[in-house]
Amino acid sequence: MNVIGQDDLKYALIMNPHSGNGRARRQWESLKPEIDALLGEYALFETERAGHATELVREAIHDGYTRIVSLGGDGTHYEVVNGFFENDAPINPGASMAILPIGTACDLRKTLRLPKPKEAIAYLTDPNPVPMDVGRVRSKGEEGEPMTRYFLTAVHIGVGGLVAVHVNRRSKRLGGLMTFLLGVLSARAEYTCAEMEVIAGERVIKKSMLEVIAANGQFDGGGMTVAPNCLLDDGQLEVFTLGELSLLDTVLNLPRLYKGTQDKHPNCDYFRAESVDIRCEEEVWVSPDGEIAGQLDATVDLVNRGLLMVMGPNPPLR
Repeated sequence: MNVIGQDDLKYALIMNPHSGNGRARRQWESLKPEIDALLGEYALFETERAGHATELVREAIHDGYTRIVSLGGDGTHYEVVNGFFENDAPINPGASMAILPIGTACDLRKTLRLPKPKEAIAYLTDPNPVPMDVGRVRSKGEEGEPMTRYFLTAVHIGVGGLVAVHVNRRSKRLGGLMTFLLGVLSARAEYTCAEMEVIAGERVIKKSMLEVIAANGQFDGGGMTVAPNCLLDDGQLEVFTLGELSLLDTVLNLPRLYKGTQDKHPNCDYFRAESVDIRCEEEVWVSPDGEIAGQLDATVDLVNRGLLMVMGPNPPLR
């Protein structure tokens, strides 16, 4: 993977002005003078609808932009990373991504060991982006059509997919943590555990499951330590399968997700794998990085070291 030198970087900033109920716009206006002074020349593109950031990034990379900066929360970063790929391959392997975390929630920031927005500006011109793994999930759309989506943190399948449906229906005025917790409670009250089959090599797990998580990063869900041992460049997913739990048990065990101890639950299977298949005859939602990517059946794997990413000090690498 060829890294483009700092003097040759051409910056495209992708902003969701509505992220965080407009907080992204307000933060952008306060940070813009420092960004102008640091970057000099750059292009700013604002999203107008869901999925627009992906389109804008693809156009920008085709137009020769080599440092794509995602301004927003985890939902914006998810759309941006999808724009780096076309026809299941990177458009320009030398293009790199940086983030400025100004949205509702930004668990990716914590995984990358970046500071909060004002201090993170200094990293936008970092000449040494790091190759990191990119998650990839192949699932099926509502009409049964195949779909492929890329992610940076984790895929939740089962109740976590339904949580994403509920969260994306809500205003995020209460912030990432409270919005997510309300989504968990309402989704769990609605969700019926489904019989799923999880296959990774010779390992086969078949049971009624509350959720399957396949993680590439350490944090998600507004502060959950979803996979504390994840490394960003080792080509391995951290996979958790959680069997059936009552609504009360789900609530009582939520602290495990925030502490990163879910693998200690007796009803949880944990393993590492390069790829995992999840099958189910029922309709079960698939949610990468808190967004919706169709339903089962699905295959989750990684594009090993498939993206150049700007990171902070001491990120979780091999």
